[in-house]
Amino acid sequence: MYASVLIDVPTRALDAPFTYAIPDAPRPADRNASYASNTAGEYERSAAVGDAVAVTFNNRVVIGYIVAVSDAVPAGVDPDTVLPVLAVCHGPWFRDYAVPVARRISEHYAAPLSESLRLFLPPGRKPVLRTDKLTGARVLRMPGLRRRKAADVPARTLRAGKAPRPERLSTGQTAALAAIDHVSGTARTVLLDGVTGSGKTEVYLQAIEHVLANGGSSIVLVPEISLTPQTCARFSDRLGETVAVMHSRLTPAERFAAWERLRTGDARVVVGARSALFAPMQDLRLIVIDEEHDDSYKNGQAPRYHARDVARHIAAETGATLVLGSATPSLDTRALPGIRVVRLPERVTGNRLPQVTVVDMTDEFAGGNRAMFSRQLTDALQRVHDAGEKAILLLNRRGFAQFLLCRECGYVPHCEACSVSLTYHATQNHLRCHHCDAIYPVPQTCPRCGSIYLRQFGAGTQRLADELALRWPDWQAIRMDADTTTGRGGHVQLLAQFEQLKSGVLLGTQMIAKGHDFPDVTLVGVITADISLNVPDFRAGERTWQLLQQVAGRAGRGQVPGRVIIQTYWPEHRAIRAVETGCTDDFIAAELQIREQLGYPPTARLCELVVASVNAADARSYAETLGKAFRADEALPDGMTVLGPAPAVIAKLKGKYRYHLLLKGPADCEPGPAALATLRANRAPRGVSVAVDVDPTRNL
Repeated sequence: MYASVLIDVPTRALDAPFTYAIPDAPRPADRNASYASNTAGEYERSAAVGDAVAVTFNNRVVIGYIVAVSDAVPAGVDPDTVLPVLAVCHGPWFRDYAVPVARRISEHYAAPLSESLRLFLPPGRKPVLRTDKLTGARVLRMPGLRRRKAADVPARTLRAGKAPRPERLSTGQTAALAAIDHVSGTARTVLLDGVTGSGKTEVYLQAIEHVLANGGSSIVLVPEISLTPQTCARFSDRLGETVAVMHSRLTPAERFAAWERLRTGDARVVVGARSALFAPMQDLRLIVIDEEHDDSYKNGQAPRYHARDVARHIAAETGATLVLGSATPSLDTRALPGIRVVRLPERVTGNRLPQVTVVDMTDEFAGGNRAMFSRQLTDALQRVHDAGEKAILLLNRRGFAQFLLCRECGYVPHCEACSVSLTYHATQNHLRCHHCDAIYPVPQTCPRCGSIYLRQFGAGTQRLADELALRWPDWQAIRMDADTTTGRGGHVQLLAQFEQLKSGVLLGTQMIAKGHDFPDVTLVGVITADISLNVPDFRAGERTWQLLQQVAGRAGRGQVPGRVIIQTYWPEHRAIRAVETGCTDDFIAAELQIREQLGYPPTARLCELVVASVNAADARSYAETLGKAFRADEALPDGMTVLGPAPAVIAKLKGKYRYHLLLKGPADCEPGPAALATLRANRAPRGVSVAVDVDPTRNL
C-alpha cells in the first residue's frame, strides 16, 4: 500500500503531497511516548486518512499527515524510488472531509496546504521529533498529552443558566425549523434574519436535538469569548453531557480533552469560537454560526479564512446543513448564492422593540453641556437608578483618553513601533499602544517644546466608569473591556456580577453589545456613535449600523419596556437613521448602490497583500516588484485590476514598515490562485514578509 503524505512544513513551495510506501512492518514509534505506534502489520490494515507519520524528506526525518491511501503508486512515479513510512504517531487526527476542505482553503486564501490542514489538528498540539537518549534513535513524541485531563471542561466555565423548552414556538421559529429540516441542494444554507429576542437560540437547540436523535453531530459557533459562558450554559442545560466547549481561554489540557471527546464521539455537540469549526466531528449534520455578521469569524493570521465560507465548504463535503443567524446579517451573507432566508420579525415575548432616541451632541455643546452624558441620557439614567433597574452603556473605545495633546505646539505621543497615537490609561497612569501593547510613562512636560499643558482628548471606558462613579456614587458599575477581562474567567466573573446586581450599570466596548440576555435591562445608552463611522473603511457604515442595532436589542427583553439613547455628532448618517427609524431595507439598498458604484463587495471581490519589513526601503521595493508582476500580461484574471502599492493605513506596526496592494475584480473571480502564482514567481527577499488576505474584512 502507498500513502500520499503532506509534509508538515508551512511553505508555499511544498503544496503537494509526496508518495511513501506503507511497509508490512513499519518502524514503531517510541513505546514510552504519549501515544505508541501501531505494531507491525497492524498499521497497514488500519492505514487511514488523518494519520500522523514520520518520514524521510530531504535527508532528514520529518512529520507528515496521510491525505490519501492507495494500492498503487501514482502514474509517473518509480516504485523503486519510493521511501517507506518510518513510524506512526497517532491517528486519525482529522476526518476525510478535512483534506478537500483544506485544499479549498489553500487555493482560495493563497495559503500553504500544510498550514491549511493544520487547522484540523488537535488544538495546541503538534508532534515533534526527539532523539532517544538511550538508543540514539529518532522518535516521535506528543508534548503534553501525558498530562491531559480525562475530565471535560471544568464546570466553572459554564455559568449557571437555563434553557426551558417553551410551550409553543412563534410563527417565525416554526418556519425556521421547517426550512432547516427541508433545505436541499449543494449550498444547504439557511439564514435566520431575526430581530434581537426573536428566539433564534431556541431554533438552534431544537434543530440540534433533531440531529442528535438521528445519530448525528453539530457545531455551534459564537463570535466572542464573552458570549461563550451564557451560550454554553443554555446548550448544556438542554443537551447535557453531549456538549463540549472549545475556545482559547481554556487551558491546553482542557481544550485537548474537549477535542478528544469529540473525536471519539463521547460528545456530539461542540460550542465555541471560530476554531471549533475544525473539531473532528463524527457524522456531522448541522453547523450553526450565531451572530454571523461579526468580524471575529475572519481569521487574522494565515490562512486568513472566513468561518462562514469554510463552513459552506464543510457542509458541501459532509451534506450538513449550515444555519447562519443574526439580527443584522452582513451584506456579504445576504448576497450568497443558494441561500434561503427566513425572517423572524418579532420577539417571542411579544414585547415591542425598544424606543430609540438620537441625540445630536452638537446641540448639547451649543447649549453649554460639556459632559459625556447628554441631558436626555442623564435624566434616563437617573430614572433607572431611582427605579432600581439596570442599564448598559456602550463606548467602543477602552482607556481613559484617546490621546494626549500639547496645547502649545500640538505634539501627540506616538508608539515607537507603530504609527499610531498612544492611549492614556488613568488607573495605571501610563500610555499604551493598543496594537503592540507597548507601555510608556506619561510625560510631565511636552517632549517637543517643554510645555506643561498636556491635555487628554477623547474618552474611553475607564473615564466613563469614573464619570458614573462621580454622578452616582451609590450605583455599582461593571466595566467590561479588553483591560478588565484579561484574566482567566474574566468575562464570566463580570457577567455574573452584573447578573446578580439588583440595580447597576454594565459599561464597556463592543463585547457587551451582542448575545447577552439580561431581562432586567431597561436602558441602553451609546456614548459616541460616531467612532466607527470615521474609520477609513468602506464597511464603516454597515459596522456602525450592526453595532448600534445589536446593543439596542439588549434593552426591554423583560416585562419593562426598553429605551435606547444614541449620542452622536452625525445624526443624519444613514446608519444611525436606520437604527432610529427601523428602516433596514432602505439602509441596505443605499449601501449596495454605493458599493456597486465604487466596486466593493458584495458586488466585487478584493484581495489585499501587505508587505512588511523593518527596513522601509526593502518593503517598498518588494511591493513595487509585486505591483509590476500583477500588472504583467495575463497575471490576473479578466476584469481584475491592481491598486498600489501604497503605505498601509497603519504604515508601521510592531516595528515593521508596511505597504499594501489591493486586487479588485468582479464578484465571480478567484484572486487567490493569481496571488499565489505571482508570489511563487517573485520570492520575497530575506527580511521581507508578505501577508495575503482574500476577501478582507478590514484594510488597516
